[in-house]
Amino acid sequence: MYSVRMRAERDKKHISGAERIVETKGISTTVSALAERALSHEKGKPDFINISVEALKTPIKNVTSLPLILTHVENAKEGKALAKGLLLTLGLPLLCIEKAILLLEKGPADGENMRGAIIMGMQGNRLEPDKHRGIRVSRMDITKGCSIELERAIVDAGLIPYYTYISEALVLATKVSSVKGTIAELCWSDDPSYTAGYVASKKLGYVRIPHLKQKGDPRGGRVFFVDNIDLDNYIHEMENTPLLVNKFCGLREISLDKP
Repeated sequence: MYSVRMRAERDKKHISGAERIVETKGISTTVSALAERALSHEKGKPDFINISVEALKTPIKNVTSLPLILTHVENAKEGKALAKGLLLTLGLPLLCIEKAILLLEKGPADGENMRGAIIMGMQGNRLEPDKHRGIRVSRMDITKGCSIELERAIVDAGLIPYYTYISEALVLATKVSSVKGTIAELCWSDDPSYTAGYVASKKLGYVRIPHLKQKGDPRGGRVFFVDNIDLDNYIHEMENTPLLVNKFCGLREISLDKP
């Protein structure tokens, strides 16, 4: 099996990234698809595209996805209030939650988006070694059978235009939650046209929130809330341990009182 990874930049700013785990016969098709994706992103054409193909030499972890939970909010204000409430139920300090939201609103890398994620401790301290790059969750994918099952559920929910967003985010959130020391994740997209994001944890599942920012806002990112971690080991597992989601845990919609 091979890890195929793409990242694209323009003027040294991150535009897009994606990755797959494929067999030998799927390499050429996957490379072509990722190149096309890099060239057709809504943020514009990149001036740098890197696509790497690497044989996986360590065993692949096969896991079940987090349950996919759909929520409904009217706007970003409601969405952030919901996210804050969910994170509070997990025991996160309000200071950490508010700091994380502010960082994603303002741009965590001196006003710009990061390529990777923030790691935040329980005192609100940022732990990632590089405050501009962050850490990249890598070497992960979903099996074909599982993706078909997920797609059916997303079609039934009326969200098929967002299938790629949801599928890739669910895989990433599943990997993040599987790493020891992760309490929760908060994320929203940095694509200007996509306002959704999520709160994810082993306890809650992947909770999709349709509005966490205003449409047209190019800022976004992700924060991993952690406790009692060995930082080097944590980063190594996120970036290097290969993982495949081979079973879909199911989808359900929940109604919540408006914050």
